[in-house]
Amino acid sequence: MSYKPNSDNDPNEIYAVIATPAELGGPTDWWTVTAHGVPVRHFPPDKRDLAERFATDPAYRQQYASKKKAYD
Repeated sequence: MSYKPNSDNDPNEIYAVIATPAELGGPTDWWTVTAHGVPVRHFPPDKRDLAERFATDPAYRQQYASKKKAYD
């Protein structure tokens, strides 16, 4: 299967911000960002604005992903 980019297709549309589902086993008042329906990042209840930004801003996602982890 080959992938052909479509200039009318916004890659940010694959992301969604949802309330964390109970079946994930985490706190249900948190926000979960999904990509194609798969959870990719969780945010506390008071950080919905950051969840929305993560879902819509590719530069923010890259910055967030490139932060050094505590265990590195």
